[in-house]
Amino acid sequence: MNKKISLGVALSWIFLAIAMSVTITMLVSMDIYNDIIKDFNLRSDIYSDISHIDEIIRENYYGDINEDVLKKELADGYINGIEDKYSYYMTKDAYSEYKDEQIGKKRGIGVIAVYDSKSNGFYVSEVSDGSPAQAQGIVKGDIITAVDSVNVTESNYKELLKELEGEKKTKSQITFTHEGESKTVSVGKGYSAQTVYYNINGGVGYIKITDFYSTTVEQLKTAVDYMNQNRVTSVIFDVRNNETGSIADVTKCIDVLVPVTTEGNNAIATAVDKDEKVIETFASDSNSVSFSMVVLVNSKTSGAAELFACDLRDFGLAQLVGEKTAGNGTMQKVFELDDGGAVALTVAHILPYKSESFHGVGLEPDHKVELTKEQASRFEMLTQQEDTQLQKALSLLNN
Repeated sequence: MNKKISLGVALSWIFLAIAMSVTITMLVSMDIYNDIIKDFNLRSDIYSDISHIDEIIRENYYGDINEDVLKKELADGYINGIEDKYSYYMTKDAYSEYKDEQIGKKRGIGVIAVYDSKSNGFYVSEVSDGSPAQAQGIVKGDIITAVDSVNVTESNYKELLKELEGEKKTKSQITFTHEGESKTVSVGKGYSAQTVYYNINGGVGYIKITDFYSTTVEQLKTAVDYMNQNRVTSVIFDVRNNETGSIADVTKCIDVLVPVTTEGNNAIATAVDKDEKVIETFASDSNSVSFSMVVLVNSKTSGAAELFACDLRDFGLAQLVGEKTAGNGTMQKVFELDDGGAVALTVAHILPYKSESFHGVGLEPDHKVELTKEQASRFEMLTQQEDTQLQKALSLLNN
C-alpha cells in the first residue's frame, strides 16, 4: 500500500539534505583551507629565515659575493634538504649537457677508461663506434699514457680523465700504447654515445648495456639482430655498474625482449605516487625473443637497470647472477626553471611486472657470486677468465 508524504514533510527532508550538503562542503573546505594555511605558514617561515640570513650577509660580510655560486648553492641546499639522493638541481649548462646525454650526445673522445696503477696509465675497456678515439686507431686494451703531453700519474689521473671527457677543450693530444708501440694523435671531443656493446663467446651471446638513453633501444635491436643472424640461442645481458637512464627508455628496451602479456596486465612497469595513485604505466606491445638469458648484476646496478633485470626475471626469461643490486626503484621527472636550469625530482616509485617494489631493498640474485676486493678494483680490466660472475653465467647457459 502506497503512503503519501505531505508537502511539509517533503520540504523538511529537502532542507535537511541541503543543510547536510552545505555542512559537509564547509567541513571539507575548512580541512583544505587549514592544510593550505599550515603549508603557507611553514613556507613563510622558511623564506623569512633565508631572507634574514641574506640580509645579515649582505650588510656585514667582509668579502665579495659571487651571485651565480650563491644561487646554485641555495638551489642545491633546498634539494639536499628533502633528503632524496635521486633528486638534484642542474644549472643551465648542466641541464644542457643532461639533455644532450639523454639523446645520446656526449662530450669526450669516446672511450671508457680506468686508471691502471700497474701501467701508470688509462686502460681502455671500451671504445664507442664512430667516436673520435676509434677514428684515431684507439682500441679496447690500449693504454693511454699521456694527455696533452702530461704523463698520467696516480696524483693527476682524475684531472686528466676530465680532459678525456671533454670538459675543457675541443681537442686533446693523446699518447697511447698499442701492441707495445707508442703513438700520439690529436683526438676531437663530441660523439654519439654507444651504450650497447656485444660479441659472441663460444656460441653464447654477450650484450653489455652501460646506460639507458633514448638511443639505447635501437642499439639493442641491432645487437639482438646480430645474435639472431648468427643463430645464437643463449645471451648474457651485463648491466653491472649501470646507474644511468630513465624508466621510459628502459621500458622500451625491455619491450624488445618480452612478449605481450596474456594475463590482462600488460604493464612492464607502473609508476605510483606518494598517495599510491597510478600516474603512469609502461606497456609491452611487441614480439619477444627466444633466447635463454642470464643478467649480470652488482651493487652498482641501479634504477632503470634494476627494472631491466627484475622484469626479465618476472617474465620467466632470465636468471640473475652476481651481487645484490642498489635498491633504487624510483622515477624522476625534470622540471625546467625560468633561468634555463632544471630540477630532477623523484615523483613516484616503480612497480615491476610482477614483483614487489625493489626500492630500498634491491634485487637478490638467483646465483650469488661476489668478486674479491682485488677483482672489484680492476673490474673494467678483468679478462673473461678472471671474471667469476661472467664465468658463472656462461656455465649456466652452456649447461
